[in-house]
Amino acid sequence: MSPDSIRLQFYGATGYVTGSRTLLEYKNTRVYIDAGLYQGPQYIEEKNYKELEHQPSSISAVILTHAHIDHSGLLPLLVKKGFKGKIYCTPATAELLHILLPDAGKIQKEEFKFLSKKKISQYDISEPLYTEEDALEALQYINIVPFHKKIRHEDINLEFYWAGHILGASYVHISCGKKKILFSGDVGPISPIIHKKRETPPPCDYLIVESTYGARLHENKNFWEEFIKAVQIAIKRKGMLIIPSFAVGRTQTILYILYVLIREKKIIDLPIFIDSPMATRATMIYLDHPEEILETIIENGFYDYLKSKKIFLIEDVDESKRLNFFNGPGIIISASGMCNGGRIRHHLFNRIWDRRNVILFVGYQGEGTLGRMILEGATRVKIFGRDLPVRAAIATINTLSAHADQAGLCQWINSIKESAPPSTIFINHGEDISRNELMHSLKLPEQTKVIIPRNEESFYL
Repeated sequence: MSPDSIRLQFYGATGYVTGSRTLLEYKNTRVYIDAGLYQGPQYIEEKNYKELEHQPSSISAVILTHAHIDHSGLLPLLVKKGFKGKIYCTPATAELLHILLPDAGKIQKEEFKFLSKKKISQYDISEPLYTEEDALEALQYINIVPFHKKIRHEDINLEFYWAGHILGASYVHISCGKKKILFSGDVGPISPIIHKKRETPPPCDYLIVESTYGARLHENKNFWEEFIKAVQIAIKRKGMLIIPSFAVGRTQTILYILYVLIREKKIIDLPIFIDSPMATRATMIYLDHPEEILETIIENGFYDYLKSKKIFLIEDVDESKRLNFFNGPGIIISASGMCNGGRIRHHLFNRIWDRRNVILFVGYQGEGTLGRMILEGATRVKIFGRDLPVRAAIATINTLSAHADQAGLCQWINSIKESAPPSTIFINHGEDISRNELMHSLKLPEQTKVIIPRNEESFYL
C-alpha cells in the first residue's frame, strides 16, 4: 500500500439492508463510516455476535450518516471493547442517539435471555452485546458537526450534506488528499412528506451508495385517501385504529397526515394517543429542529398542533394500560413498527381479536416478524404465549417510505454525474437482487466502473 493509497473495506450491509460499516484507511488514519447492528430474523441478527474484525482501539473515529440502529447500534460495543476515538455526527443525530442507543442497550439485554445455550457456546459469549450503561458511556464520545462545516480529522477532511431521510440524516463527503469519496448513508425520497428535500450531492471520485430499494419503485397510491378509509372503518365499527410505527420519522409523518386530514375536515377530530416513550421524545427533538422540516409544514400550524393538548403523549406504563379500557373510536400509534417489541404488542394482545378494531401497517414488515405474519393473512398469532384469533380489520399503506426507490437513487446518482461523474461506484446496503437491479438500471459514462462488494472485500483507491 503506497503512502497516498486509500483502502476501503466493507464489513456490513453487503447483501443486507442492515449492519452498515465501512473501514476507510488513509496514511495513519483508520475510521469507520457508520457502525450499525444487523437487524431482522434471528439468523441475520446472530451476525452481531461474531468477533470484531479489528481492535476498536485502532479505530480513531466513527463518522455517522444518521441515527438509525442499523447505522449506529454497534457504537456501545465498540466503546465497551476499547474504542476511545471520536464519533462525528450532525446535531439532530446526536440528540436522537441519546434516546436510541440506551433503548438498544435494553433490547440487547432482553435478546440475550432468548439465545439458546448452543448459540451462547458457539459465539463464546457470557453476557449481552452491551447494556444501557454501555450505551450511555458511548454517548460521551460524540462530536457534533453542523451541516456544511468542513472539519479535519487526522489525515482526512469531512463534511455532512442533508440527505432528506430522517432528522439529522446526511451523506458524508470525505477528502483524502486530492481524492474525494462520498458515502450516501440512506438517501431520502425525491418528494419527502415532511422533511426538506435532499441536497444535490457534491462531486466525488468514488461513490458508496445504498440500494435498499434498488429493485423497487414505490407505489403511487394516494396515501391521503388510504388514511381516510382506515379511519372511517374504525369510526363505523366504533373501535380503535391501531398503527404500529417506527418512533423516529414515521410517527411524525403520520401525525402530520392526520393533522392535515382533521384540519381539512376530511376526518373527524379523534383522540390520538402516541404510546411510545421513544416516539414522544423523538417528537420533541423534531420540535427543536424546524430547520430540517419543509417550511410549508411549519407555516401551516403543524408544529403548533404538536405542542397542543390534542395529541396525548403516553409515557407512564399505567397510562398505557388504561388505554385498554378506551373503546373508541380513536387512534393509537405505538412502537415497534414491525410489532417485534415495545408497547404495540400489548395493544395487539388486547385488540387483535376484536372485530371493532383496525390495524394499519404503514411500513415494511421484516421477514419473521409478528407484523409480517399478520400482514400475510395469519388467522391466529401467538402474543405473550397466548394463541389469539385475528379478527380486527387489516389495512396497509406502502407509500410513506423515507428511502429513495430505484428511480430516486438513479436520479440522485445522475445528479453527481452531471457535474463530474465518479470513476467508481460501490453499491452497498441492500440485498443482492436490489444491488444488481440498481447497477443495471444506471446509465453511466463508459469510464465509470460499478462494483458490488462482498463482505470483508478490500479495495485500494
